[in-house]
Amino acid sequence: MKQWMLVAACCALTLGGCATQTKSPTVGAEVPNKPADAQSAWQQRQAEFARMSSWRLQGKVGVQFQEQSASFNISWLQTGNDQYEMNIKNPLTGSIVAYLKGERSEVVMQANGKTYKDSNAERLLQAQLGVSLPLDGMKYWVRGIPAPDSPVQQVKLDAQGRPELLQQSGWQVEYSGWKGTDWKALPERINLSRTPDNTKVKVIAKDWQTRY
Repeated sequence: MKQWMLVAACCALTLGGCATQTKSPTVGAEVPNKPADAQSAWQQRQAEFARMSSWRLQGKVGVQFQEQSASFNISWLQTGNDQYEMNIKNPLTGSIVAYLKGERSEVVMQANGKTYKDSNAERLLQAQLGVSLPLDGMKYWVRGIPAPDSPVQQVKLDAQGRPELLQQSGWQVEYSGWKGTDWKALPERINLSRTPDNTKVKVIAKDWQTRY
């Protein structure tokens, strides 16, 4: 049985009631000119976040995939667009279920006392843990911006120029909470869904750390 099934057995997908942290994120220096409208703020948000040299997200993730479900804690450190380290943890014990280290052309995962390698993180997670996470897109979506190398099918903005809905690469990304009130705020609650295989992912960001 896959390691994640042990996590699923002890913790069902119940992220809706989880507590969230009220700590405001650090998103860099103030931009001198306030955007004139939502569309301007959206463009400025993407330009500002493109300058971000690194960030760390700590929170909870829930996954539903082909009638199965699991939830786990996550600590995700991203450096630039190509390098990251991620700890996937048991939500009850805090023990590390899997550790991932990704670079431009290779992803290495340590789990079940073994080391696995692949050029694609989503494929590796699916094969070894039975978890479907589109990490290539999520490294942008979790911050509330689109991936720059793929067409955007749809985006719906709120009055501050933050996305309420983003459709890209076959995924629908919905945002229902923010850690802040202006156009630079980072997401607090994110729902991802992919219709063909009925995959759903919920992310609750408890803490954000960013560096420019």
